[in-house]
Amino acid sequence: MQPQTPASGTTRQPRQPRIFYGWYLVAGSILTNTVLSAAYFQGMSAFAVSIEAHFGWSRSVVGGAMSMRQMESGITSPLDGILLDKVKPRTLLFWSAIITGIGMIGLGLVNGILTFYLAIFVISIGTSGMSHAVTWPVLIARWFRRNLGTATGWAVMGPIFGSPFVILNTSLEETYGWRTIIIAYGVIVLLFLTLISAVARERPEPYGMRPDGDPPERDDRGAAIRTIPPARGMNARSAMRTREFWLFMGYLSGMFMVNSAFQVHQIFYFVEDTGLTKSEAAVTFTLVFLLSGIGRLGAGYMLDKADYRLLLAVVAGMLTASMLYLQFVTATTILLAMPFVALFGIGFGSVIPTRGTLGSMMFGTRSLGSIVGMLQGGSVAAGVVGPIFMARVFDITGDYRAAIWALAFIGALMIPTALAMGSPRRLSARVRLVERQASAAARDSERRG
Repeated sequence: MQPQTPASGTTRQPRQPRIFYGWYLVAGSILTNTVLSAAYFQGMSAFAVSIEAHFGWSRSVVGGAMSMRQMESGITSPLDGILLDKVKPRTLLFWSAIITGIGMIGLGLVNGILTFYLAIFVISIGTSGMSHAVTWPVLIARWFRRNLGTATGWAVMGPIFGSPFVILNTSLEETYGWRTIIIAYGVIVLLFLTLISAVARERPEPYGMRPDGDPPERDDRGAAIRTIPPARGMNARSAMRTREFWLFMGYLSGMFMVNSAFQVHQIFYFVEDTGLTKSEAAVTFTLVFLLSGIGRLGAGYMLDKADYRLLLAVVAGMLTASMLYLQFVTATTILLAMPFVALFGIGFGSVIPTRGTLGSMMFGTRSLGSIVGMLQGGSVAAGVVGPIFMARVFDITGDYRAAIWALAFIGALMIPTALAMGSPRRLSARVRLVERQASAAARDSERRG
């Protein structure tokens, strides 16, 4: 019996790749944010001490620059989101890497306060467009649906891998000087991160793929259909009219206020209020950050498996419990501080993968860049207020107890906020309804045309 051959006029179906391309985007996010964390986000803490000592500046000069970095991120994130809905992610990532690299080289050449602030300003614009706050989560949301939480959880792990480089930065500074190391990081960003930007592909369909690596739809000849499907979900204006947008904005803002307020003052608190040494307090800070990796991965996985409202409520409960623990237990040793470290670290990390994942779930991907940008802007603004509030309370009362009670109250308030959001089923039905309405409007327009 002769083996059958494909019928005339048919196309042999190409084999699906063993590794879905979306995971290369996840790897791109990890590598990008590892470099940015080593060079700037966490790495800047090592450089700031050397820069301050070199010029003889007051602590407020460097602190002001860091505050400006936070505020600038809150302003530029919505703009990055709008750009992401209008230009190719590859373009945004490429030019963000160019701007960041130039800014890093400029930082290594500063000769005074004005040039120092200008360099920080330029770097912050660049990093805002290429960090895992907006760009990478939105891009990944276009490539994943069922596994979106897991993919995003991995995509935001860059800072966990980049944080150990802070120790390396300190050692390298002693040998080569802070200017040389910062300029070297600028060159790495220019050469390496611009290459990583080439990995970014906007959507899977033009490449004969579907989200999550599902087999592509095929035409009568068996060829993969490469047409981009109609935009899925709401535009930004419609999303802002929903209850979930403002509840989620409030939740993120509250959680970031608690996180940023205590993280900025964490070492001061353990040294001044509990009697730990400065090095012991620094250990608690490092452990919080490392344990946040468990939260990032765990929350990402659970977003794919469980009702997101319960997850958000549990995370808010963890941060609340961490604050209450400090009020009732005086952590005079690292061992006594560990329950706080675990609750706060895992809770803090769990919030990070939620923006892009839940933004896609609640509103679809049609204008996800703009939506996530606005959510990020609101949370960053609250994150700027938190440390200032905690410092002001300390100045008035002489300790942190009143401020920690306030943070515990804010965390507790986020539990009913999370539970008040719509069910996953209702949100999915709303996105599908918007899609059907958009399709019907498009068909009517074609008939009238």
